[in-house]
Amino acid sequence: MDRVDTATPTPAAPGVNPLFGKYRMVQRLATGGMAHLFLATIDGPDGFSKACVIKRILPEYANLEPFARMFADEAKVAALLTHPNIVQVFDFGKIDGQYYLAMEWIQGQSLDRIMRHAAAANIPLGPRVTVDVGLAMSDALTYAHAKTLSDGTPLKLVHRDITPGNVLVSRDGIVKLADFGIVKSSVNLERTVAGVVKGKYAYMSPEQITNRELDHRSDLYSLGIVLYEASTGRRLFKRDSMEATIMAASAGDVPPPSHVAPGFPPELERILLKCLAKDPAQRYQTARELHDDLERYRTAQHWTSGGRELATLMATLFPPDASGRVSTALAVPGSMPGSSTGASAGASAEAAGMGSTRTPTGISAPSPFAPPEHPVELHEPSALVPTGVLPRSTGTGSTTGVIPQPEPVAAAGAFPWGLAVAAGVALVGSAVFWLFIA
Repeated sequence: MDRVDTATPTPAAPGVNPLFGKYRMVQRLATGGMAHLFLATIDGPDGFSKACVIKRILPEYANLEPFARMFADEAKVAALLTHPNIVQVFDFGKIDGQYYLAMEWIQGQSLDRIMRHAAAANIPLGPRVTVDVGLAMSDALTYAHAKTLSDGTPLKLVHRDITPGNVLVSRDGIVKLADFGIVKSSVNLERTVAGVVKGKYAYMSPEQITNRELDHRSDLYSLGIVLYEASTGRRLFKRDSMEATIMAASAGDVPPPSHVAPGFPPELERILLKCLAKDPAQRYQTARELHDDLERYRTAQHWTSGGRELATLMATLFPPDASGRVSTALAVPGSMPGSSTGASAGASAEAAGMGSTRTPTGISAPSPFAPPEHPVELHEPSALVPTGVLPRSTGTGSTTGVIPQPEPVAAAGAFPWGLAVAAGVALVGSAVFWLFIA
């Protein structure tokens, strides 16, 4: 755990009590639609101080039963998971009517921000960084998917929110999976409402975005999207509007990486395309299979293990400032309702230097991997969105990577009007859903 320099901390917030139970709030890191994030410490005698991140739900949401249940679900599942590639949650409670989680503090950045800075600096991440990230994430998912309760009952965990913003990389090159806020498991108190999809559209599997039954193989598809984007420097399904993103992700048409990145390694392309198969039966059936394939590929390249490449990349992209300080990555607020649905939530997080409350930098910028210094506008809600009316067929859609504007398809006579109407109905349904919930 990195030391917290308390010589010149930013105040937690004007008018906020620096003491929260046994925690001392050092700095407010972000403010979102449903939660605050604070850098905090647990202090002890003789100068002992351990840093952590406090995720504190807002009082107005703590009184809403669905929100409280989802927060409790996140805590219950996270408490069961102890793995070097998963952000640790080590405390959950309620103080003065406010639920909170205490989480591991990581000094580093999200993969999303790494990709943005790398693109701005014209530094391709390349296959080696992609493989390192893929090995760490597949190892984390192997553990999480196979986790059982103390009596041996399978947890049946599905993360449902594998995105670049939830992949954190420390300055030492250690990769960790964060944010189990919308996890599906056998211990969930909050059950998914029929016709309601949870997750972030640009990283959903075809079965997730069309609200079909899903299992752990959906996470492998989402991880495939993350690795595709990291290795090619192109967004796969993200478009300029939520409707276009939904259509692209629903269609699930994946251009081979070699078509968007000439010279792409054929064996790594095979691995990514297997992750991204539309039919779950054609994908890797377990995260362990994916991990083993990536390990064999790395061995064939004679690459050494460890995080040296990632650590070097972090030092290059994010050097210390004049005072020697470095910026911080953290376990981001969960994907609970209100966490990124609307400009106000995104704007407040951007004011805190976080981009959005769903990820440390947000991933909804109009241009691919734009530098994080520019404000982004959230186009893609990632909370609960009723989409039961979406057709379950794959439909059609653009197959290119990220482009400044969606490709016109009306002239070709193949515009998927049914899916477009469904997306519009989904938006209306979302508004009606939250009207009654709130």
